[in-house]
Amino acid sequence: MSLDLPGVKPGSDIETLFKAVGFVVVQWGFAEQSLDLMVASVFHAFDGNPSLPKRRPQFLEPKVELLEKCFSEIAELAPFRAEGESLLPRFTAAGKKRNELVHGAISDISIEDDSFMFLKVDVKPKEHRIRPVFLEQSEWPELRKELLRLGRDGQSLAQRVWDSLKERT
Repeated sequence: MSLDLPGVKPGSDIETLFKAVGFVVVQWGFAEQSLDLMVASVFHAFDGNPSLPKRRPQFLEPKVELLEKCFSEIAELAPFRAEGESLLPRFTAAGKKRNELVHGAISDISIEDDSFMFLKVDVKPKEHRIRPVFLEQSEWPELRKELLRLGRDGQSLAQRVWDSLKERT
């Protein structure tokens, strides 16, 4: 398979950007899948529980809120509460950066002051706001590591939650 990018020179700033954003997209998908697996496990195990919403949440914030509630209120999930309390805020923080990069528009294809700048439009009911978002060279190593850790830690917790609840279904 050839993944040549027309007009993109190997080693160029734009190739670096494409690789970085591509990494964020792919790794985030793997990491967020663990939240989906935990939510699915809870819905299967506690089907009909009136404290659960009627539909599974689709977006990050409601998934995190549901899992926080479940870890604190459902006795069978109590063994995972501390780990969930540590892990879920990490998803929220990394998800914010992911959303800013993925839903922002690159404003310059060259690195300026050791960062790429995106413009993000925040759409609100009565006003819209355009703001800059930066992918800074100095933050990249930690962002990359955190996305890898979220994938590993999230999948580990999701598997253990599934294993503990599968006998209820």
